[in-house]
Amino acid sequence: MIDFYLNETESELKKLFSEKKALYPDKLFSAMEYSVFSAGKRVRPYLMLLSAEFCGVDCKKIMPLAVSLELIHTYSLIHDDLPCMDDDDFRRGKTSCHKAFGEALALLAGDALLNLAFENMFEAVKNNPELGLAASYVAKCAGAEGMIGGQAIEFSNDEFDEALITELCMKKTGALICAAALAPAYVCSDRKKFNCLGTFASAMGLCFQLKDDLLDEKKCEPKSYLGVMGKEHTEKTVAKLGELALKALEPFDDADNLRDLCAFLLNRNK
Repeated sequence: MIDFYLNETESELKKLFSEKKALYPDKLFSAMEYSVFSAGKRVRPYLMLLSAEFCGVDCKKIMPLAVSLELIHTYSLIHDDLPCMDDDDFRRGKTSCHKAFGEALALLAGDALLNLAFENMFEAVKNNPELGLAASYVAKCAGAEGMIGGQAIEFSNDEFDEALITELCMKKTGALICAAALAPAYVCSDRKKFNCLGTFASAMGLCFQLKDDLLDEKKCEPKSYLGVMGKEHTEKTVAKLGELALKALEPFDDADNLRDLCAFLLNRNK
């Protein structure tokens, strides 16, 4: 992964939190900061910046959306860990937010991160109106048509076939991957690259979740793709999705960084 993009993302997140520290209640700020700076891989903002590079969009211009996407992702993890959801005591090797700060403050920290994400995107669109469609797409992917819709499917169903578990994974996890890959394409006018990124994003969004299932096989949940479809089928599907994602990039000589990220995600071991 390209250190420059990772460092720039981290720098922008720290800058944003530095600006907000004096404005937020101390304990709320601490809970938000605790969750955002918890050794996350920053895959989503990183992918958005690579996509922007591929589309010829200034990375500095798209950075507020990349940072906002990471805030949305983090809020979703805080809420996922709550007792009313997945009831997890640990996240990324340390105590989950609600265990460290209490359920009420964790809930509020998640809410605050989501609102900060939208505040940040509104400010970006005000400064660069051409980001409007991209920001709207990120919002759509985060909402009931995307991530939240996937979570609702998970908690509204007890039995899953391949179609339903695929829809769950595509929305709950895949939607924010799609937001990362496709949002910059709304800023450029290259229809071929837009279509390419659409296929790439859909394949990688589902593949990302299935790879997570395989890496966390010992904790396999019944409502996971692995739990429903079994290990052999899941492994074959991951391989097919990886091939589909790479095939979508074939016509483009300037997609090497996206190809490298695809290989990294397919071959990761944690």
